[in-house]
Amino acid sequence: MSEAVSGTFATHVQVGKGQPIRVMPVRDHLSFATISWAHLSRIVPDPRRAEDPKALPYLSVAEREQAEIRNEIQRMIQGTKKRENAKDYARYIADGLRGVRGEAWATPPFALWIPDELEHFSADGPFGTDHIAYLPFDASGVLMDAETQHLAHIHLAESPANYGIIRDQVNSRVVCVEIYHGISLASARQIFHDRNLLGVIPNKNVALNSDSNDAATSITFGLMGRVTVPNALTGDAVPLKSLVSTNKRQLKVSDPEWLTLSTLRSFTVTTLFGRPGFEKTSGAVTVDDLPNGYGKEEVESAIARVAEVLFRHFAEAFYNRTETVIAAPAVLAALGAVAHRCMPWSDEPRRSIEDLQFLLADVVWARRPAIWDGIAGKTTATGALSLAGGVKDNGSKTATALEDTASQSFDRIRGRLGVQAPTID
Repeated sequence: MSEAVSGTFATHVQVGKGQPIRVMPVRDHLSFATISWAHLSRIVPDPRRAEDPKALPYLSVAEREQAEIRNEIQRMIQGTKKRENAKDYARYIADGLRGVRGEAWATPPFALWIPDELEHFSADGPFGTDHIAYLPFDASGVLMDAETQHLAHIHLAESPANYGIIRDQVNSRVVCVEIYHGISLASARQIFHDRNLLGVIPNKNVALNSDSNDAATSITFGLMGRVTVPNALTGDAVPLKSLVSTNKRQLKVSDPEWLTLSTLRSFTVTTLFGRPGFEKTSGAVTVDDLPNGYGKEEVESAIARVAEVLFRHFAEAFYNRTETVIAAPAVLAALGAVAHRCMPWSDEPRRSIEDLQFLLADVVWARRPAIWDGIAGKTTATGALSLAGGVKDNGSKTATALEDTASQSFDRIRGRLGVQAPTID
């Protein structure tokens, strides 16, 4: 939708009432529009000025009023993460404008509050009713949401060369704006509260699992399509993706999946980096982090080969995940760290996939405190084994138990220290 008004519709426009912009009315006091960011920046000035006591005396009366209202609604920038987030946001937008991200990028609409009610005009057009709103030439507003994005655009406009773009790319960028008009300051403040505090912000792992630009996430999705495993009930080969939950943080006892996407991604990261990967499981992995000389396709293929063997060989233990430890995040990440030595980019001495199978063949995966207490979990007051504690807490201890033949835990998880190894029904 363009902010320009043309054709026969334009003959009905009274430009003396303000700048006409095409809008889509949603309800009373709310319309959607698309305008250039340069236009938005004339309505919403640099929010940093509102926080600068040295700048306030030099502002006009209208600008000071806007600054005071802005400070009543919005969070501060100085001394907060918002300032740094805006710089990261600027790089993200610049990458999008430069085509680095292809079509896989987006920014949310700006939620703009204009205190005065805007006059609207409607007329029949060739495809139904068209709507415009008259925006006063001196209109001033406050952003109730997306102010960090606005500040990111300001960074881009101030130093476009630092981001590999030109200023016109920023100014001419078309953005979507929700225009809330003719509502009270209290209502505007409430909308800010609802938009910023009531929403559920995903934790870091969930966010990474949704980021297709993250190399580890992309490789993990590739594994889900490449690897096939036997169905524990029928024996038929099924894709691993059918047994991975991509939208849950934790599985319930009744869930049919074997593991979550986050857990599988941790396996990918540790297989990629080895034990140092335990610290990387909750961080982003870029293509630049991949081993020198190896592209994403080669890495994915190498990890898929060992993943197929592990998931096939221990399919029964994964199927019985509520009675075993193998699908716990720390344990699967430890398996990845051990499998890292099968990767062609790992340091010598490497091990073959056959050697890996032999190494793990007699591990007792049953969820028994006598086997796994202090390694993959802790014994609770009721005598059960709790697998609470993440990859960073238990991953290294579990990896030691899996592969370090000199450690006592190596023998312990294989039932060699007087512990009767149960069978899995």
